[in-house]
Amino acid sequence: RVRQIIVNLVSNAIKFTKCGEVAVEVELESREDDQIVLHFIVRDTGVGIPKEKHQFIFDVHTHHVMPDGPWRQSAPSIVSMIRPLVPADCTSADPFECLDRVSFLQDFFLTSDTTIAMLSDVPNSGPEDAPIPWLEALRTKQLADTTTRGGASRVLLHNLVAPNFGDLGERLDRMSAAVATGKVAAFKVYTAWGPGGRGFAIDDERIGLRVVEHARSLGIKVMCAHKGLPIQGFDQRFNGPADLVAAAKQYPDMQFVVYHSAFERETVEGPYAASAAARGVNSLVKAMVDHGLPPNSNVWAELGTTWRELMRKPNEAAHCIGKVLTHIGEDRVLWGTDAIWYGSPQPQIMAFRAFRITDEFQARYGYPALTDTVKAKVFGLNAARLYGLDATATRCALQADKLEASRSEFSSFVRDGRVPAPWQPRGPMSRRDVLTYLRNGGRIGAG
Repeated sequence: RVRQIIVNLVSNAIKFTKCGEVAVEVELESREDDQIVLHFIVRDTGVGIPKEKHQFIFDVHTHHVMPDGPWRQSAPSIVSMIRPLVPADCTSADPFECLDRVSFLQDFFLTSDTTIAMLSDVPNSGPEDAPIPWLEALRTKQLADTTTRGGASRVLLHNLVAPNFGDLGERLDRMSAAVATGKVAAFKVYTAWGPGGRGFAIDDERIGLRVVEHARSLGIKVMCAHKGLPIQGFDQRFNGPADLVAAAKQYPDMQFVVYHSAFERETVEGPYAASAAARGVNSLVKAMVDHGLPPNSNVWAELGTTWRELMRKPNEAAHCIGKVLTHIGEDRVLWGTDAIWYGSPQPQIMAFRAFRITDEFQARYGYPALTDTVKAKVFGLNAARLYGLDATATRCALQADKLEASRSEFSSFVRDGRVPAPWQPRGPMSRRDVLTYLRNGGRIGAG
C-alpha cells in the first residue's frame, strides 16, 4: 500500500509538471512492534511553485566591470561615468568591486528572478579602455556556464564594435575573430561616441553599413545600437534612431535593436506627436513612420534604464510603454534593466509585474492593455524569439542548475537575517501596494 501511495503521488504530480522535477523522500521515523511512522518529503518544481517563478525573464541589457582592468588608468572619463552607478549600499574599499563578476552573478541569479542575461559593455575603443574586454566577457560566460547543465546557458554576449576608431579593416577583423569563438549573440555600437567627440551614422556607407554587412556575412543577424540617453559627451547628431531604422529598411533580413528605445531623461514622455519628435521615444516612432516600417517588423525597442527612470512616473511610463507596444509592436519590445548599475534588477521586475496602462489611457490614446500575456512577451519571450531560444526548454534546463538551487538558499538566508537584503523597495511593488499607497496619500504602509 505504501508503494502504491508513492506511485500515485508522483504520477499525479508529473501530470502537472511541465519541467523541473518531482522528488519524494521517505524516512523511517520510528518503529515499535507493528506500528511504523514514516516521514514523507515531497519536492515539486512544477505548477505548485509561485507563478512568477515560471516566468522566463531574459534581460538583454546587463553590465559588470573588471575592477583591476587597465581602463581604470587609461580611461578616466569612463571611470567618472561609472563611479556614480555603484550601488548606494556598497561597503567595499574599492567601490568598483561591487560591480565585478561575482556581484553580477549574485545580483542577477541569486537576488532577482532573471533567467538569462545578455552581457554588454559601455562605450570604449578596445581592450585597453574597456571595463569588460571581450576575453573577460568570455570568462564570465564560462563561469556562469559551469553552474548549468543540459546545454543551456545563463549568459549571452554582445561584442562591442567601435568602427570609427583607427583602421576600419582592423575593426572588421576583430569582429571576425570574436565570431570565431562561437559566442557572439549580437554586435553593439555606440554611434554617438567617437574620437574627438565625433560619432557616425549606422546607415553611412563608409562606416556603419560596412559593419552591418560584415556582421551579416559572418552570420550575426542582430545589430544593437545605443540611442538616446546622451552620455560621455555624445555627438547628439548621431544619437537619434533614424539611421538605425533606415538600415533596418535596407536590410529586412537583419534585426535592429534600439537600446533605451531612444528615451532621454530630459524629455517628458507624452502621447506621440510628429511635431514633438526630435528627441525621446517619439523620435523612434517618427523614424518608423517616416521609413514606412509597420509594427512587429525588424526594429526592436529595448527598455534598459528607460523603465527604471519612468517606473516612478506612472503617466510617462504608460505613454512610453504604450507607444512602443503600439508602434514598434508587442512582439518587438525587449526587457532590459542596465543592471548591475545600481544593484539588483529585482525592483524593476516587480514594478513591471504590478504596472498597468489604465483604461483611460487605452481609450484616449489607443494604447493596448498591458496584460500578463503581453508582459510575458516583454519579459523574455520576444528576446527568446530574437535569439533563437526555446523559452520553455531553456527555463526547464536551468531550473535544475546550481544557481537555481542557490537562489532559494540565498532567499532563506535573507529571510533569516543571516545576510542583508540585497535591495529595498522605494515604492509600491504590487497592485495591493499601489492601492494602499494611494489610500495613504502616497506613503508606503500605514504610518
